[in-house]
Amino acid sequence: MLSKPDISRIRSLAHKKFRWEYKEFIIEGVKMVEELLLNPSVYKIKRLFVRENLFQAPAHIHAEYVTENEMARITSLTSPSPALAVVSIPDPVFIEPQKEHLYIALDGIRDPGNFGTILRLADWFDIKAVYASEDCVELYNPKTVQATMGALLRVPVCYTSLPRLFSDCGMPVAGTLLQGGENIYNIPLPDSGFIVLGSESHGISSEVVPLLTCKLFIPSYRKGSESLNVATAAAITCAMFRKDAPPAAI
Repeated sequence: MLSKPDISRIRSLAHKKFRWEYKEFIIEGVKMVEELLLNPSVYKIKRLFVRENLFQAPAHIHAEYVTENEMARITSLTSPSPALAVVSIPDPVFIEPQKEHLYIALDGIRDPGNFGTILRLADWFDIKAVYASEDCVELYNPKTVQATMGALLRVPVCYTSLPRLFSDCGMPVAGTLLQGGENIYNIPLPDSGFIVLGSESHGISSEVVPLLTCKLFIPSYRKGSESLNVATAAAITCAMFRKDAPPAAI
């Protein structure tokens, strides 16, 4: 049975302050927890809570069986999942970009759902890493984690200064703009470098725009329609960059 201090500690991880105080965050959902159990990664399980008879945890992981009511008291989801893991936040490691690979750079993305969805897209399109400006939403926000659908475990994320990253990088730096730029459907695109996506409200920052080597826009086909949200723009942009690349073998 979960004690009140246990419940309080786990629930506190819904808040950024306590995630960084304890260097822990929550992963919920059977699929993500099973992947975490089966595939070694930088993310280490500190505590594992599962509904009884859900699955057999590996011998080195102690699974704590909880009731449906107990799970409802520790979850951050509207509908509690049968599996919840408290996971350690790893020390940050900077991934040095390689000229033959494609990367995404996020400039001031504040919406956790968009951030997580873009990580899921990065996983789908074999983006080697995601670089995030330091004012982006936190990776371990529960809404971000859920929106990644497990991509968090496969796609490295580095928080860094984008101007410093792009200065003298010797790689193409393509950015999608709210206005101006080349029609993305009409120009050849590089198969490596950076795809830069700006904030939902303001687009790419004024410090980063001058560093773009390729300025793109996604045209609208109906006058007066609302602008695309950044995750949708990311999907279109990644698809265009990958359109001539061979897909993964089924």
